[in-house]
Amino acid sequence: MPFAELIAQDRALGSLRAALRRGALHHAYLFGGPAGVGKGTAARLLAQAANCEAPGEGGALRDDPCGACAACRKIARDAHPDVRVLAEEREMARAGRWEPRGGRAPSREIVVDQIRDLVDRRLSLRRFEGRRRVVVIDPADAMNAPAQNALLKTLEEPPDDTTLVLVSSSPDSLLPTIRSRCLRLAFGPVPEAAVAARLVSAGRPPERAALAAALSGGSIGRALAMDDEALVARRDAVARLAGIDGDRTLDWLAFAREQGEDREEAEAIGELLLVFWRDVLALQAGGAALALAGLSDAARRAASGLAPLEVLRRRALTAGMLAALRRNGAATLALERMLVGWFHGR
Repeated sequence: MPFAELIAQDRALGSLRAALRRGALHHAYLFGGPAGVGKGTAARLLAQAANCEAPGEGGALRDDPCGACAACRKIARDAHPDVRVLAEEREMARAGRWEPRGGRAPSREIVVDQIRDLVDRRLSLRRFEGRRRVVVIDPADAMNAPAQNALLKTLEEPPDDTTLVLVSSSPDSLLPTIRSRCLRLAFGPVPEAAVAARLVSAGRPPERAALAAALSGGSIGRALAMDDEALVARRDAVARLAGIDGDRTLDWLAFAREQGEDREEAEAIGELLLVFWRDVLALQAGGAALALAGLSDAARRAASGLAPLEVLRRRALTAGMLAALRRNGAATLALERMLVGWFHGR
């Protein structure tokens, strides 16, 4: 797989490819950005490109992995002796690559023992067969504070021909001393149209692909993980809510009670409502392309029946409901407050 197959990350990848062509990779990178946009894949492709055995054009250094040589294949199988991927204890134990010390249960963190094992047993040895040793820590924000402190000396005095790549969806949660010793590359959200195209290429129907893309927050990984039946159920819930008469109090109270039974579902419906109100505003501004084609009739009714300021107000109340849910507020109560604001807060 070449770097070019990663979608909408040209700036970060351009920097990496330029460093590969110069033979001047940095000793430590911090790949930061939303989950599911290709950071981890980019780290593994970097390891392949740095060790690829295929010749570059005119004898130049390669800036892309071939994917077919022995080194590329070993790295893809996580079997190259000079490329190490460090993950949460639980994940590594499940894969048979780590056993917690003292017989305790594996945690959801990257712990200090893992870092010490990396430094003392891996980085202290000479390279085995590759041109460059690469260590990928993914997710780096899973490192607890002792683990991060144990990594500092290696970041300050890295071994020769070694690159560490820290992959993080919350880079600012890492210790400042860690961040300051890494070259930070920003990976941004993938545009909705590109996410939808990726889903269609994976076999998802266009309307459902557009729906998943609108809710993905620019994350291809998140979009791919969405269940089609759940998406359709949420779309139908929003269509039902959009059709409720505000004077029929029992109807919207029943909606809040039903959808408030599951906090995650309530949050997903809130996210979909934000996109719905965005579509309504787009129609009022003269736009034609809607993110939620399956809700186009409801969006047109809202666009013709509500003033733009009222749409903005309802969208703000929806955002407030989502914020309450993310602070662990009661889902039914949060939905009820939102709907009271919609229908009786003017």
